[in-house]
Parts: sequence; C-alpha cells; structure tokens
Amino acid sequence: MPACMLPPCERTHSMAAEIPATSDARFAWLWARPDSALAAAGVEGEGLVARVRLGAMALLLISPTLKLLLEPSDAINTWGFAVTAIAALAAVAIWWMLRRGGWRPWIGFVSSALDVTLVTTALVTFLMVRSPLDALNSKVTFEMYFLAITATSLRYDARICLSVGILAWLQYAGLWAYAAARFDLHDPVHLTDAGTYSPIDQVTRLILLSVTVLLALNLVHRAQRLLHLGARDRLTGLYNRGHFDRALQLEFERSARYQHPIALAMLDIDHFKQVNDDYGHPLGDRVLRAIAERLAAGVRRTDMVARYGGEEFVVLFPETKRDNALARIEALRCRVAESPLELGDGRTLAIGFSAGVAAFPDDSDATGPDSLLARADARLLAAKRAGRARSIAHDAERT
Repeated sequence: MPACMLPPCERTHSMAAEIPATSDARFAWLWARPDSALAAAGVEGEGLVARVRLGAMALLLISPTLKLLLEPSDAINTWGFAVTAIAALAAVAIWWMLRRGGWRPWIGFVSSALDVTLVTTALVTFLMVRSPLDALNSKVTFEMYFLAITATSLRYDARICLSVGILAWLQYAGLWAYAAARFDLHDPVHLTDAGTYSPIDQVTRLILLSVTVLLALNLVHRAQRLLHLGARDRLTGLYNRGHFDRALQLEFERSARYQHPIALAMLDIDHFKQVNDDYGHPLGDRVLRAIAERLAAGVRRTDMVARYGGEEFVVLFPETKRDNALARIEALRCRVAESPLELGDGRTLAIGFSAGVAAFPDDSDATGPDSLLARADARLLAAKRAGRARSIAHDAERT
C-alpha cells in the first residue's frame, strides 16, 4: 500500500459552515450545540449566575424570615419562607457543585429551569393560600421571570434560552388557565390590593415573556459572534492560541475526571521559511491559509484546529486514543501532501507538515495540559530531526 493511501474521508464541516449562508440554515444556531469556542465562556457564565443567585437568595431570605417571625400564624408567610428557603438551598447546592469542579453540560438547563420553576411555585403559592389575583397581578414575583430568562444568556447556549423561555411561558400560561377555570376571577370576593382581573393584562404578560426570550436569544447570538471573532486567528480563520489553551484546559479536566482519552497533535509546516525566502510572505500567507482549510475540512465537529503561532498548528482530538489520533493526523498529512498549491501558469508548490502526537492517559507523563503539549512538541521535534514529512506518536518513530 502506498505510504499516503487514504481511507474514505469522514463527512465534516468547514470553518465557513459555522456562519450559515443559506436561508434554510440561518436559524440553525438556535438549536445547535455551542462549539468549543463558547464552552469555557459558558462554564464561567454558569459560575457567575451561581454566585449572583447565591447572593440574591441570601437577600431575598431576609423579608420572608422577618415576616414569619413577626406573624407566624399567617399561612402566606410560612409558605413564602418555605419556597425561598428551598430556592436558597438549591442555590447553595449548585454553587457548591460548581466550586468543586462538578460542572456538567446539563447544569445550565437544570439550574435555569429551576429558576423559572421557583418563580412559578411562588405564584402558585399566592393562588392557593391567598387569592388567585395575587398570583396573576403580582407586581414583584412575576418580574423575577425576566431576570431568570435574561440570565440564561450568560450560558452562551441558545438552546437553554429557548427551552427555558418556553418553559416559563407555558408555566405562566398554565397558571392563568388553571386560575380562570378554577375561580370566577371577576367575583369581588377575590379582590385584593393586587387589583382586578384583566385578560388583556395577562396576554400582555405573556407577550413580555416572549419579548424577553427574544432579547436573551439575541444577546447569545451577538455574544457568539463576538466570541467567535475574538477566538479566531485573523489570517487563517482558525482558533487562536489563547482560545485553544482555554479549551484544552477544560477538555483535559473533563478527560481526567471521567478517565476518557484525549489526544492532540502539534504540526509544523515543512520548510516554511524557505517558502517565504523564495516566494515572499504573500505566498507564505497563502500556504498558511491552505493548510488551515485542509486541516479544518478533515476533522470532526468535536475536534478543534488552531493556529498556535507562526507556522505551527495544533489539533485537539477529544475521546480519541493516541494511535487513533496518529492515524487521523497521518491521513491529513498525506491528503495535504497530495494537494499541492496552485501558483498559476501550470506551476505548483508542494506543501506539507510534520507532526507530533501525544495523548492522555496513553502517555503516563502527560499529567496536565502543559505536559501534554510538551510531549507533543517533543515528538514534533523528533519528526523534524528524522527528516520531516512524517508523524510521530511514540518514543520510536511510527508513520
């Protein structure tokens, strides 16, 4: 078999696919899983929400606690304290889990759903203990929906904004429907300081909830675009080193926690300085872009390709053992080598790279992101010393 004979290519996406160009895909970001450029920011956002929630619940406990102490016989005070105390305990539990490094992809969904459900629970308490109009005309508790829905944007995940917004809308609509079916809301017996019943007001509240969901979605979309730009290398469109380092830290921690494999390859374009010297830097830039496009087109969506500096690139392979990563990077190397760069007038320029591959837990000395990178870099140096145009993943050469 020829050295560069390739297996069939797995269908993958290109970097340009992340900004849909067709009308059919224009809204695909609403239900698409956030790429790794937003993963670290989403974790930080969840931590911020957890701290704000913890502080808010500590303050919100003051009022129901005082009311319970002053009027312990009033049922609404008992229920108000109970609901707030449960919310405070949930806030502490989520904050403690995140503080101990227990972040999971589902936490954003669960914590956001919990926030809106606790608001609904408080309104249901008003309905059952005091008056249905206290629930439907609440001047303070209802507004907590807006805070909970807007806070979903800090997770940088449109799916959370959309699903939690729909949940809040359905919960409040269900509360209204139940109250209208169970009680005669126009009966003066239900009148309180909260005001009279108006269906138009309830429709307006549902419209406001919908507008808040749209606002949160637009905040996420704008943040996605800004983070996308901030995480990219301007010349190649790949992720930059700063973002790669953050993503690698996150992926390595997840890999170590669950004992799942993770691999990375460090690449260096062969004889790149000679290309710049012989043809000039504009052509050198074309070479960098060509390598970047071919690398991005040859990896899975769950993988990450980044320009690490100069003519160096890195590829992160989550859930991949070392030998599998070696086979894939070698297939990419062969594909690049078999596709020379067109210079015009029938002239072509052969381009290629050398690579070093390291993995956890296959490499026992790779105990962290830095040591994993160092191991891959050492093997890249070995590949260059061995004559370039090869990939090495072991102490002894394997191609």
